[in-house]
Amino acid sequence: MAFEIIRSDEIEKAFKNNTRQYLAGNLAMPQQVKNIQDNDVEVGLTCYTEYKCEKPHYHTRCTEYQYVLSGESKYLDLETGTEYKVGQGDFFVIRPFTKYYQKSVKGTKILFFKSPGGNDKTEIELEKIYSDWGKEY
Repeated sequence: MAFEIIRSDEIEKAFKNNTRQYLAGNLAMPQQVKNIQDNDVEVGLTCYTEYKCEKPHYHTRCTEYQYVLSGESKYLDLETGTEYKVGQGDFFVIRPFTKYYQKSVKGTKILFFKSPGGNDKTEIELEKIYSDWGKEY
């Protein structure tokens, strides 16, 4: 199909049970909303209705492009110890093999793109020196 639409009410309904909704990609896991099939890219939204700290990880192939629609997040580069803070209107990229840890305040909404698509997320053990970083914002 040359033109496909996912309506906003479907997307918002999906966030009642999930923090993340993929909108496009060739996804292995079922989604709340039927996504648009695409082998080249993954596109989705993350919506944090409460403080959330994601598990530390990296990607082996994909580059992540993210645009903060609302709220703010902090990212900790686990290789360098550098903390990055992003907020509404910021656009940023995370390259493959960047080991990072993320935390976001309540009300944060992020639009993300992963290229190429495909599940290449590798979770990692958190070093003790960073274990307290995710406990609070």
